[in-house]
Amino acid sequence: MCKLHAPNLTRRRALTAMGATLFTPFIASSLSGSAFAADNGSEAEPSGEILIRGGYVLPVEPGMKDLVKGDVHIRNGVIIDVAERIDAPNAEVIDATNMIVMPGFVDTHWHMWNSLWRGIADDATDYFHRHELLPYYSVDDHRTAVQYAALEGINAGITTCHNWAHGLRDYNDAQAELEALAETGIRAKFSYAGVIGGVPTPVADLRRTQDWIATNGHGRLGLGMEMEGAGEHFAPQVKVARDLGLRPITDHGSFLGFPDLIGPEFIFTHGAGIAPEAVALIAQKKIGVALCPSTDPMIGSGLPPVYALLSGGVSLDNISFSVDVTSQAPADPFAGLRTLVNSGRIQQAEANKLTGNMMGIVGAGLKWIFGYRDAIHEGTLSVAHVLGLDDQVGSLKPGKRADVILVRTDAPNMLPAANTNPTYQLVQHGEPANVDTVIIDGIIRKRAGKLTGFDVAAVIQQAAEAQMDIRRRANMPALDTAL
Repeated sequence: MCKLHAPNLTRRRALTAMGATLFTPFIASSLSGSAFAADNGSEAEPSGEILIRGGYVLPVEPGMKDLVKGDVHIRNGVIIDVAERIDAPNAEVIDATNMIVMPGFVDTHWHMWNSLWRGIADDATDYFHRHELLPYYSVDDHRTAVQYAALEGINAGITTCHNWAHGLRDYNDAQAELEALAETGIRAKFSYAGVIGGVPTPVADLRRTQDWIATNGHGRLGLGMEMEGAGEHFAPQVKVARDLGLRPITDHGSFLGFPDLIGPEFIFTHGAGIAPEAVALIAQKKIGVALCPSTDPMIGSGLPPVYALLSGGVSLDNISFSVDVTSQAPADPFAGLRTLVNSGRIQQAEANKLTGNMMGIVGAGLKWIFGYRDAIHEGTLSVAHVLGLDDQVGSLKPGKRADVILVRTDAPNMLPAANTNPTYQLVQHGEPANVDTVIIDGIIRKRAGKLTGFDVAAVIQQAAEAQMDIRRRANMPALDTAL
């Protein structure tokens, strides 16, 4: 979800190219100091060589089969080998018994700056009203919010995120958010607002951001552009983004009104109630889609359009999971993927006129268009593809960067029984508490269920204090907590 940068938008102009009725369903949804441990730096637990031993290996790479018991060898941040048995005498060994070894989850759309609004936003109305707090953010508040959000993501097994930074006011806010991403160690795309307050972001600021990333990003950060509210500046800023090699380019859907300008580097977000003509254009242009399974149902907007997209010809590789906001939902890829599977089945049953007819569904023998393995693919490799990072992450293919998570199956909500389907367990039952180990770029960021390199309590306290400071500066009335 997003509040637009300025009230004087030209969204109608964008719609006329294809007809406003095409976009009605999703336009409505858019509406018009560090707390790290002293020794963390960007190297939480530097490990030149790691051998993950004896886990169920779920590579998510076409052509690579699951290993019921296998090893993953990592050296200098790169996956070296995946096999049933690997000898690496100089490596640190991580015992993966009773764990699923898989690529880290990837997110394609996350408004990280408003993670501080937890407990003060009920629904979409509250959420958009809370954007009135933005002028009262300090630069440090931007840093704190993104640090807090990224920490939650890593804890849940998200190793790459897309910071949809529509709350920027100037370059100082951008650098503060980038510093937080770099320090937490998460891999990230950072989409700079292409238009702020009705004014196009200067090319000099974008080049300055690229220079900062090149110097301080440790190879884990990349720059994109979000175009929400761009209006008349849309086409010129798209040219700027392409000239600078920025990816992704994104807004909440009005770019579909410029069919001659858009292409595979674009990401369409949300989509509940999407029109068939929009699905056809997305499929034709090979545009990526960032579904919002945690927030769209929560605000009453609808279910993610899994069935409409797949049955309309959009490739699974172009459909992705996104967090959207953590002010009103947790960063929980397991729950998000579960909702996507459930949404697809509800929609497929409805398309077959079987809604509410449980035994009719059983008797019809429907072959589900979107299954649990598809969901894992959509939360890892598909998302990496949408971000333009599938040559680096998203699967356990040797040669890719070592973004790997280990998920325990011996917790009370899981079951370490032989000959069970790991994708069923992950999507039907998994939760962030099951994530035992998180490795990003070959660096251990979570070990034995505990984040490394962070004073977690201090990060959380800092975020809570930031919220209170912002509310005080804004003279925000006390909430009626009895509601």
